[in-house]
Amino acid sequence: MPDEYRRDSFLTGKAAAEARRQEGIREAHEVFGKAHLVEKARHAAAYERASARWDAIKMNAKSERYEEAWRAFQLAKQPPNHNKARAELDRAIKAADEAYHAELACLGQEHGVEVS
Repeated sequence: MPDEYRRDSFLTGKAAAEARRQEGIREAHEVFGKAHLVEKARHAAAYERASARWDAIKMNAKSERYEEAWRAFQLAKQPPNHNKARAELDRAIKAADEAYHAELACLGQEHGVEVS
């Protein structure tokens, strides 16, 4: 019977650790979503500025700023870069996973249960 109590206690601790892990992952996705929207808005504003500059100058091919405006407009057409936000999401998920596995290892030692 004591083994059963130890196992039940371990499973309760494991469930709590998993809930904390899932909450950390949920929060990471929330932060990613906000960062994604901010970058999308920043990109849209940059596109609008580049488009307005290009529209203002495109009829005058002899302008000194013609090439610069054209290049800026072409660059602004590229999709927004979400690499930084994705990297942060990846880091946060890995941290949540590592904390979960560390907690499981401690629980396993504490309750004499082997954790794989």
